[in-house]
Amino acid sequence: MSKQTAKRSAPPRYDDAFKQGAIHMVTEQKLPVKQVASELGICIDTLRSWLRKSGLNPVAENRNNNLSKKIHELESQIRNLNKQLDHKDSVIETLKKSIGIISNP
Repeated sequence: MSKQTAKRSAPPRYDDAFKQGAIHMVTEQKLPVKQVASELGICIDTLRSWLRKSGLNPVAENRNNNLSKKIHELESQIRNLNKQLDHKDSVIETLKKSIGIISNP
């Protein structure tokens, strides 16, 4: 019986322009790390490594992006609720005035 040994190939090498392009997609285009890695066909850990080497923390950046989006959504909801409240206050004032007109002959 002979054992077959699998030859391990060296990991792919990417040039600096490719790495910078990937980093740019995450930092400037604000795309999620997972999406960029998938689109470029690279391992997510490889991309995270490039980001760390460039001085970024991809996990913290992603959390911050998610928090910013959530804050923006909540601020928008607050604005909409305040508009609804203002409208209801206006309706209540109108009704109070109409009751006064009706009750005073």
